[in-house]
Amino acid sequence: MTTLKCTQCSGAIEASPDDAIVTCGFCGTSFLPDGQAFKNHFALKVNYTETEAFDTLKAYLVKVPGVAEDLANQISLKGMTMTYYPYWVFTVQGAVSYQGRDQKARFHSPRGNKYTGISWEWVGEAGQQEQTRQIRLYAGPPVRDEIRDYAIAARTRRYFNLQEAKEHTANILFSKLSEQAAADQAVAATRGMIYNRISRETAKVENASENFKVTDHAYIHAPIYSVQFTVGGGGKVYEAAIDASNGRVLFTKIPRTTSFKIGTTVTAVVWFALAALGALIALGMILAQYFYAGVGLAVIGAVLGILTLLFGFRRVTAEAEG
Repeated sequence: MTTLKCTQCSGAIEASPDDAIVTCGFCGTSFLPDGQAFKNHFALKVNYTETEAFDTLKAYLVKVPGVAEDLANQISLKGMTMTYYPYWVFTVQGAVSYQGRDQKARFHSPRGNKYTGISWEWVGEAGQQEQTRQIRLYAGPPVRDEIRDYAIAARTRRYFNLQEAKEHTANILFSKLSEQAAADQAVAATRGMIYNRISRETAKVENASENFKVTDHAYIHAPIYSVQFTVGGGGKVYEAAIDASNGRVLFTKIPRTTSFKIGTTVTAVVWFALAALGALIALGMILAQYFYAGVGLAVIGAVLGILTLLFGFRRVTAEAEG
């Protein structure tokens, strides 16, 4: 860690050497490591109190299969903290004009109302693909995938307000990703999407003319609650994360009941038993005349058995994007 001096209030800021943008905890000014002020700093508004966020989590959990029917009465809050996670959001316009080749089928040797031969030949292709994409990039230190890949609601952004962060005793994470590096990644992501679409139409691209332009970008902090809770007075602690701006559950550990786990295991065993029976039939050890039925039973039983185990013992769930 290194100590930087705020360019506005001279306050001391503890930062890592790889921090690309830092924010003063005394006056809220954001600036680059070279001391240049950074103005394009936004944050999402905190719209959910801790109580409201925890109520949202309970309402979500009671709908998850396998939890206790009276879970809402059994769940107890053990701890809750807020962290402001940094994201870059870029809007990129991209256009690619291309020339290439693709394989086309040529039918020949007609016989009656059908062709008996087919050959393939390369033919020229040309076209243009255009896309405008909003690319969100997590910019902070390593975190869970659900937070790293979270599509924050960038349209609700407003200028960063240090006072609001202080009111919630929030921890503010600094960006490890510079503005230029983030822009390069956003353009690369947009380019990849366009060329992926082109690949569906043209097998070989021989010449291409590209034009990519960033039309809007912002550095945004998203306030997210980290929640720890217990169930039924037990000692096991479960974790969850909730977006404080819209109440969305990013992820939560699932407190499934023992009876549900046992039921899931028994169901999976039944499916695997059916799969084994199908394998015996397919191998001709029993009921050899039903070979194809045996193969089908073996495949279906094995697949459903695996899916049952994956569903029953899944430890984490997340709220789907609306």
